[in-house]
Amino acid sequence: MAGQPIIPRNEQDPTGADSKERGAINDFAKRMNLIYRNMRDILNRQTYTVVTINSAELSINASRYDFNLTPEILANLSQEIQDMIDSILLQGGEQNLWFLNSYVIPAAIQGTAQSHANLTIQSEAYARSRPTLDYLLTTPQYQKRIGLLRAREFEEMKNLSNRTKDVMRRTLSEGMALGKNPRVISQDLQDATSLSKSRANLIARTEVPGALRRARMDEDEAAMKDLDIKGMQMHISAFSPTTRIWHAQRHGTLHTIQDQREWWSYSKNACNCKCSTIMILTDDKGNPLSSAILARANKNKAANLKKLTG
Repeated sequence: MAGQPIIPRNEQDPTGADSKERGAINDFAKRMNLIYRNMRDILNRQTYTVVTINSAELSINASRYDFNLTPEILANLSQEIQDMIDSILLQGGEQNLWFLNSYVIPAAIQGTAQSHANLTIQSEAYARSRPTLDYLLTTPQYQKRIGLLRAREFEEMKNLSNRTKDVMRRTLSEGMALGKNPRVISQDLQDATSLSKSRANLIARTEVPGALRRARMDEDEAAMKDLDIKGMQMHISAFSPTTRIWHAQRHGTLHTIQDQREWWSYSKNACNCKCSTIMILTDDKGNPLSSAILARANKNKAANLKKLTG
């Protein structure tokens, strides 16, 4: 007899990826801080002369910092900044990208393992076809998924690196061209670093749990196609203080894999989202083989919605 679907135990972290997400955020912070220190060192190497500006008519008594700038110097600075930031944010390259290997792939493996355990307990046919998780992870089908994941995450990190390079180069070059005090330029660079940190944090909070969710749905979809297993995705909301109300309202509802993917792709549903899904086996008419699990989910949703809405 088939067992019951496996429901995540942690209501505030149903993906179970929170520790990986926080690890990625901390890693990004260290790398952005290193970028700032390197930019500050680059700034400190630049030579300048201080010009005093006095004008009684305009009530000006200030200093202008004339940096020794030429097209060649600016071009060299631009290349140095580009190489430095790429070496930090794109460390390891496409095949061994630090963010991918340390956080995203482990999250994907975790998601695959969750799906494997959930389907194994519900379907004897699945258990026979994928006897162990190690076996599943070595299949060509799974390796193809990882290849697509590598390409996706490298593009995401290239975008972050390019945006970070643009803001750092612009902040430094404009500050020097305007004759700002080096201390002011340094503060501007620190502000630019904070902006890049925010972008990086969003990537960590979106891509790490997102990789886990996609891995779950990829394996569920493969099982349905290969073994003619019928099932639906039950949405599992993360009931935390920051949960968006429409995410919480989706808890316990059933959807096709395509519908679930489209929901996460709509607007910013996937950004900062800690929700997950589990596959519930159904009969030919789409009715869950286990109705008790839906009753439990709806009861839990009602209690948590009351807390969220006060």
